[in-house]
Amino acid sequence: MMPKILVLLRHNHVVSRYRVGWQEKIRLVSGSSLIRSTQGSFTIEASFVLPIVLLSTISLLFLALFVFQTSSAFHNAGLAADRAAFVWDNSSKNPVTGDVDIQASDGLYWRLHSDSMSDLFRFLIPNTSASVELPTSGNENVGGPEKKMINVGRTIPQEWRGSMQYVNNGIAREVKVQLQKPFRSPLFASDKLQKQVESGAHAQVIDPVEWIRLVDLTRTFIQEIQGRINPKEALQTMVEPNTVPEPSPVINSHQSAAAYLRTLVNGQEQIIQVNPSTKRTVDAMDANQVAHQAYYSFNEKQLREVQMPKDVELLREGTHVKGIVWHFFKLSKQDKVKLTGALRQELERQGIVVVIHE
Repeated sequence: MMPKILVLLRHNHVVSRYRVGWQEKIRLVSGSSLIRSTQGSFTIEASFVLPIVLLSTISLLFLALFVFQTSSAFHNAGLAADRAAFVWDNSSKNPVTGDVDIQASDGLYWRLHSDSMSDLFRFLIPNTSASVELPTSGNENVGGPEKKMINVGRTIPQEWRGSMQYVNNGIAREVKVQLQKPFRSPLFASDKLQKQVESGAHAQVIDPVEWIRLVDLTRTFIQEIQGRINPKEALQTMVEPNTVPEPSPVINSHQSAAAYLRTLVNGQEQIIQVNPSTKRTVDAMDANQVAHQAYYSFNEKQLREVQMPKDVELLREGTHVKGIVWHFFKLSKQDKVKLTGALRQELERQGIVVVIHE
């Protein structure tokens, strides 16, 4: 039969009598030893740590979801901007595959009237850039940049909201996309977490067709004007001789004016075959292949319709002459040359230098 345990309370001490093995032992246990005891410490510590670990895990899960959705927003925005920039040269081009009908195009001059050229004058006239709201409504009646952005906007998932904008700065053309959507979170964390995930991207519009056309035009134009002389250089080639023949020449006819001109520029009379049916007689061709023509008595209508077309053709050809200068001499009965300002402006616009001798 097991022995009974006698517990006595004396002076705030617990006296316990128990049996160890075959011996009976009485032990005095004080109240302070219960506090120093390590029994049950793991359970107490776990009860404090477990909620912290659980909350940290849940927080990391929500952070991972938020980062994932933000990355998804950046991916969709960047993809939409790249697609819009890629298909910008043709509004009928498929924004996903890039396929396009050979017969479908926006015309040769769409960059002038359908590419937001008004953005270049924003510093003079207030102007808002072309933009569309996402998701797009599918309006088929719009044109220009809005139509191209709507075509690309249809490829963006409908859950995303935002805008797409096109800016033409002349040198740089850019498509900007901003996307956002609600981030659903638990009620206890709705006030602590951001309620929207959003991101943006932009892409530069590269127009390889226009670039090739400009390079080819530049190469062709340089070859056409290479070696020609401009009006300023043509004037610099006319240097008055150090000594003027005495007595001073009397200009009273076209022949005397042409002779004086040959002396002035040290040139010679020359006949040039402008085309198979037209010849041009140059009064004085100097050493720099600049053609000088003297006019004493003239008719402006005849100059416009006959003489000027010949010289313009010579300038465009660029083979026989590098510049053309028209010298006008006043009649002996007049005080100055009777040349209208309209004719002079037209000659200079065509590249012909005008010199007045009075």
